[in-house]
Amino acid sequence: MSYLVFARKFRPKDFDEVIGQEHISKTLKNAILENRIAHAYLFSGPRGCGKTTMARILAKALNCKNGPTAEPCGVCENCVEISKSSSVDVLEIDGASTRGIDNMRELRENVKFAAANSKYKVYIIDEVHQITAEGFNALLKTIEEPPEHVIFILATTEQHKVPITILSRCQKYRFKLIPSKEIALAIKKIAAKENFEIDDDALNIVINASGGSMRDALSLLDQAFSSSNGKISAQYIRGLLGLLPKETIAKVSECLAKGNVQEILETVKNIYEQGYNILQFARDLRDHLRQVMIYSVNPEIAEISTDDKKLFESQKTLFSIPRHIRMNNLISKALEEMRWHDQPRFLLEIYLLKMSEPYYNVGELINKVSELEKNLRSAGFEAALPNGEKTRSSSEMPSLSAGDLIDIWREIVSAITKKHPLTAGSLNKAAIKVLSSSAVQISAENKFDYDGIMEFREQILKLYQRNTGMEISVKIVIEKNEKAANPEDEFIAEESRPPAESGEGETVQYAVEEDLKESAKTAVPKHIEEIAKKFGGAVKKIN
Repeated sequence: MSYLVFARKFRPKDFDEVIGQEHISKTLKNAILENRIAHAYLFSGPRGCGKTTMARILAKALNCKNGPTAEPCGVCENCVEISKSSSVDVLEIDGASTRGIDNMRELRENVKFAAANSKYKVYIIDEVHQITAEGFNALLKTIEEPPEHVIFILATTEQHKVPITILSRCQKYRFKLIPSKEIALAIKKIAAKENFEIDDDALNIVINASGGSMRDALSLLDQAFSSSNGKISAQYIRGLLGLLPKETIAKVSECLAKGNVQEILETVKNIYEQGYNILQFARDLRDHLRQVMIYSVNPEIAEISTDDKKLFESQKTLFSIPRHIRMNNLISKALEEMRWHDQPRFLLEIYLLKMSEPYYNVGELINKVSELEKNLRSAGFEAALPNGEKTRSSSEMPSLSAGDLIDIWREIVSAITKKHPLTAGSLNKAAIKVLSSSAVQISAENKFDYDGIMEFREQILKLYQRNTGMEISVKIVIEKNEKAANPEDEFIAEESRPPAESGEGETVQYAVEEDLKESAKTAVPKHIEEIAKKFGGAVKKIN
């Protein structure tokens, strides 16, 4: 008898043996028991997760001599022929090669003939998404209303490529990737049957390399078993896959945390000279950093062996979560670009150097700047600003008078007007009222000016803090200004004196008003003046 690879030798023979797809197995079994068999099914999902296997089991359940039954016997003539893919009533069609309109027309003619030895004629079309648009159109009516003895089972890894007109005529079943624990359990059972050993580290490597595909896991296991002399070790699997020793990957992770760029470059050089694949090294590093991140968040969900726990325990505090996110984004981007780069080693070196740079998120930076500023002020130093100005320390300005706040307001208006001459007209017309030593009120005459002032609210707050060294509360309101008799624009500061015997809790109130009234003879219509100031111009009366 010819040798059978593990993927074929240990293929499930009934619904209960299919792992990871219990939600589908249970539904199909119940449908058979209740005699609610559909005329067309669509199995979709990743590669190697059991779509074609489930289709064959369903065909056996329908055509078993004891059936239709949810538990095919597996020994009758029909079951044996279906298992060997030799049944004349169960036809497996490759959608990649049988995809044209002529093929579908031939299929449409063949469905008219009854099954030879079974109750149903079952058509299993694999990779159905590769059928042409014309082929789908030719098949459409047949899938919608096939003869009573015909059942279609369509399988695909790319459901989105199947026309919606086909999807709407099928019962759809979505297959999922197989969980790692179930793959591990299946491999251990196979190892017991085949009389070989596989250690936990090697098992984890096989599972990670399979990516949730049972077929890929069994293919790799078969390859390892062929030359392992009855025992599969992690070291052997790593050599078989071209993986680097985990100590090297762990060392690179520590260098990234310490910012040791010299050792990082030396490691990349040694890896390249030893003949390892640079792309595979980047993949190994990405997977290791992912496992470190998961372990640092919740060790219970990390898929690592018992022997590796000591390593991950020592590395779980190397990086913060924001830095983990940044590094994983960078290594993923490096892998994407390395596939098409003519110098993948050089590209990886650049990304590794970038990953080794110190990293702070925005919140950490704000906290550090605030703490530094606080320490400077408490020590009596001045903090230099980017434009050469300096903030005033708390020792220099223990308190602020109304005049100080007014003078600073004039500086703020002047600074903003220079930077935004076309839109700062509302600030020049605003009136200021000092409410206390740490609060002012800016009054606008109308909604138009109010909106203009609000546009610069954040700048006003920042400039007040920069010039006073403290936070000043700024309240912006709409308030009609009383016009003074003096035709010239002026600031009138009135300081209200507190009563001789003020009660506890009373505050000193200051009032400052700006009078911009013009004489009636030279007055210009208000809306004309506002438009002119909005665009940085002036209105001149012509006699």
